[in-house]
Amino acid sequence: MTLEELAASLGFSSFPPLFAVALAVALVVGLIILVPILLRVIEIANYAYSNSRIQVMSSRIIPEEKIKEMIEASSLAEVVAALETTGYSPYLREMMEERSEAIERALNRHTADAYRDVATMVPLNLKKILTVLLRKWDVYNIKLILRGVYAERSPDDIRADLVPVGELNPSKTGELAEARSLEEVISNLDGTPYSRLTESLQLFDQTKNLTVFEAQLDKILYEDAWGDVTSKPVDENLLSLKNYLATNIDVVNLKFVFRAKKDGLPAGSIESYLVRGGGLPESLIKGLLEVDSVDNVVAALEGTRYYQPVLGAVPEYESTGSVLPIELALDGHLVRVGKDISITQPFGIGPAIGYLSLKEMEIRNVRTLARGIESGLSPDEIRSLIMKVGS
Repeated sequence: MTLEELAASLGFSSFPPLFAVALAVALVVGLIILVPILLRVIEIANYAYSNSRIQVMSSRIIPEEKIKEMIEASSLAEVVAALETTGYSPYLREMMEERSEAIERALNRHTADAYRDVATMVPLNLKKILTVLLRKWDVYNIKLILRGVYAERSPDDIRADLVPVGELNPSKTGELAEARSLEEVISNLDGTPYSRLTESLQLFDQTKNLTVFEAQLDKILYEDAWGDVTSKPVDENLLSLKNYLATNIDVVNLKFVFRAKKDGLPAGSIESYLVRGGGLPESLIKGLLEVDSVDNVVAALEGTRYYQPVLGAVPEYESTGSVLPIELALDGHLVRVGKDISITQPFGIGPAIGYLSLKEMEIRNVRTLARGIESGLSPDEIRSLIMKVGS
């Protein structure tokens, strides 16, 4: 129907020019208003299906009560029996023996599948964002290979412990596991972001401490990821990822500072290992380098979001002399941030960040209690090593 015919049907002998203009304007305004709303509805619909599936996966995270029961187990057989009622059950059936290493390998296979599942569920525009989180497993695998080669483990044993996720091709990590020296491992990293480990070879030769390489790997991982996130156009998903990544960087830096202060290391030997970026002001980080004790680092954090979690761990630090309770509190705070993002950003990357952070905590706790039980630690000793979601 033409505009003239519409006008005639409404009782007009001819179509008024003013009415035509008004109708045209109304149509344009309507499109301006409705198109963004329609696009947002389509976007939410895309996220709703994937995120509902991720929420189901999150509901299967082993609850704290069950972890407490597993801590009381008297043998690894009891741990395996408890895990048979969880999502790890199919992976445990492949175990040839009840040892902590076998349980860890089952955990690693489950982890790989969990990450792959999330990557297939999220909309296409989020897959690239998730690669930032996947890189953590490249670093995990390289660290594992370096330790294995240093300890002269066989390539087959090293390969069995690798988690087959990340950006590095599995053939590359398999090649790294074949190396027979640390120099060969690092040489085989040519062409990857981790080739910069060569910068730490001289210091390793002086100290014979693998921490030199591990700190450098963390620095490469988080500085590259921070550069990626801060160079892209900002949207809600990227802001959520940036918040989570900033907390990761802060936690890595604070844990390193606390360890260094506990060991009495001078500021000059610490600064080069700190990751650039994160949420804490650079002036605060530099101030932390200058303080002379763990207690003073805690005091300097007052006014930041890390103060309360760390303060709560101080009594246990004072009674044990170990900074591990402080590190666990920081890691728990990181998980809490991931969980909060999943709640405040339900239509986007939030649920994926929340689930993956909880999954990493679960894996770490099960691995810890399995090792503790195998080593003959008491339930109280194991309990002190378990990570909890921070407040």
